[in-house]
Amino acid sequence: MPYLRYFQSIFSGLLISCLIFLFAVLFQIGAPTESSRWTDEIYTIKSNIANSIKTPKLVIVAGSNALFGISCSQIHQETFVSCLNGATYAGLGIDYILTRARSWLKPGDLVLLPLEYEHYTDDGKPTAALIDYLLARDPKYLLSLNFINQFRFISGIPLNRVQEGIVVKYKTPQPWNSYYQSENLNEYGDETGNRKADITQKEIKAIEKINYNNNIGISITSSHGMNSIIKFITWCKSHNIKVIATWPNTIWFDVYQEPKQQDFFKSIEHFYQRLGVTILGKSEDFMYDKSMFYDTIYHLHDLGVNHRTKQLIDLIQPYLP
Repeated sequence: MPYLRYFQSIFSGLLISCLIFLFAVLFQIGAPTESSRWTDEIYTIKSNIANSIKTPKLVIVAGSNALFGISCSQIHQETFVSCLNGATYAGLGIDYILTRARSWLKPGDLVLLPLEYEHYTDDGKPTAALIDYLLARDPKYLLSLNFINQFRFISGIPLNRVQEGIVVKYKTPQPWNSYYQSENLNEYGDETGNRKADITQKEIKAIEKINYNNNIGISITSSHGMNSIIKFITWCKSHNIKVIATWPNTIWFDVYQEPKQQDFFKSIEHFYQRLGVTILGKSEDFMYDKSMFYDTIYHLHDLGVNHRTKQLIDLIQPYLP
């Protein structure tokens, strides 16, 4: 019947298109995109630091708010505790950040979670940054996912990323001229390139334009991100690894005093209380004026890092290994 042939043709066309897309994805897996280079290099450096530490250590696990906000060098100098700044890039998503952190941890270690607010509302969908990174640098992680998550991942790959990967397969991309360079990491995994003295008018204007964080909203009791954090804390407890939490450093806005935002902060406190995890300080303790920030809502400059770290040392000292 004609209409049957019509639907068969449509189905065949869709099937062929899907197979071509899948082949294109598989073909360019492992092609090292320039956009994933910095993240890959800092993961390599931090993994090497973790493997070199033989004594119980403090490991900071978060996105770049802690990379550009906490100094493990300063913590070590003042407390003599071994410290790894394991903070990387929040755009990778909470699942990947916590999974990679497990390889750095040993019994007797202490984990500090100054997680970005976005992680508590994470819906589990692969981000563009995660898609780029896994295809280019960590396909093993993709293979470790269950079939449903693999399907969600592959179906979320944009065509332009597939095209970029194919191009990189044949031509090495030009290095980005960015101030985010792995050479800026010190022996503790801290970022050292965020000097206030080096801030340009470009960064100043970018900070001036920043508005409050929309992720700080209504009270939240359950999410994919929270479930991922629960699994990580459970894993740590089973391996004799202590976990404590604190708040990310970010820019202060008056709107955070309003009831809706206050309920959001309280819901995070209650979340950790239910898990028996200590949370250091209050959210407003680590909210600062724009003058203390380097280039984003979460990135402090070096003087801001020094101030924030001093606050943290006073709070964390009783819990250090």
